[in-house]
Amino acid sequence: MEQTITSGYVSADGHVVELPDLWTSRIEKRFRDRAPRFESRPEGDYFIIEGMPPFPTGLEGSMMKDKITGEIKQFEGRRYTDTRPGGWDPQARLADQDLDHIRAEIIYPGIGLIVFGFPDPEFKRACMRVYNEWLSEFCAAAPERLLGAGLLPVGGPVEWAIEEAQRVAQQGLRSVSIPATVPDRPYFFPDYEPLWAALQELGLPVAIHVGTGKIPLFEQFTRTSMMAAMGVDVVEAKIGMLMRTLAELIWGGVPQRYPQLRFVLVEGGIGWIAAQLRFMDHWWTDHHRWMAPQLTEPPSVYFHRQFWATFEDDRPGLLTRELLNVEHLMWGSDYPHTEGTFPYSREQIAKDFAGVSDGEVHKMVVENAARLYGLATA
Repeated sequence: MEQTITSGYVSADGHVVELPDLWTSRIEKRFRDRAPRFESRPEGDYFIIEGMPPFPTGLEGSMMKDKITGEIKQFEGRRYTDTRPGGWDPQARLADQDLDHIRAEIIYPGIGLIVFGFPDPEFKRACMRVYNEWLSEFCAAAPERLLGAGLLPVGGPVEWAIEEAQRVAQQGLRSVSIPATVPDRPYFFPDYEPLWAALQELGLPVAIHVGTGKIPLFEQFTRTSMMAAMGVDVVEAKIGMLMRTLAELIWGGVPQRYPQLRFVLVEGGIGWIAAQLRFMDHWWTDHHRWMAPQLTEPPSVYFHRQFWATFEDDRPGLLTRELLNVEHLMWGSDYPHTEGTFPYSREQIAKDFAGVSDGEVHKMVVENAARLYGLATA
């Protein structure tokens, strides 16, 4: 049943901040000693995640006070209690949505995005099941405004991913999320055919969030050095990974074989897409007769038909909108991250969308996401 959007934006990209004991209190006992956990130290609070340096909570929402005052300070030395409650409390989240003129929001993980990079398939599956169950509880507080994206354990037996997709759909989540990359198993491999078929039948949008598929950003850095190098790695995580994923899916013929699949490129911006599609179309024109698999249409046709993309602060991308499908571009606030637009979304939208027609603005900040996720606009 469709809900009606009467006012406010539909943010196509928001996040939670997971509870400190989420995994340690819920995961099956055999994994409890390895589960992501919270640790308070004299110098600050951290999430302890297998295979990573301690992860400061300041990177996941406790810097929001600085963002509001306009004085972003260091990310270390923060406490989980500094986190804006809307990251984990659905009622506080609804209040923040009202404050920022948000009518509905697609919800992605916080540190849960890192779970995609866990090398142990069974452990990853167990962590994702815990997260998905909690997210469904979070979204159940206001299912017409909190639209969750469940995580799929891609990289293990394909049956696990199919089973979890079916489970999160039954739990009322509005989307499924797969990693941008899977080590040694690109998405054009035949192993994934049962998954694509099942996802097409299920009908939920398939989200691909930046920075997923390996432990992103921090795998090679200590706490003291990672921020200095983050500028380079963010470009790789936020754009480069999605460039690869888009090319793999289209060149691999996945959208051609499964024309009802709908993919969403999340938080990678849109300014790079037109250039990549033009390059791919140019290559297809010269070489498609002998490339395998053979695409019957230029790559841009599949993108315009089956791909959506989100952005938060991308004036250059908006200026290329006529080269894309403007009905598939979706604004997102990226709450509660400091690189997002909360609590100044209206001001940021007014600035970025200057000179864009009211009709196109409404599509990108309301209609497109509402249509994709089964909401109705008044």
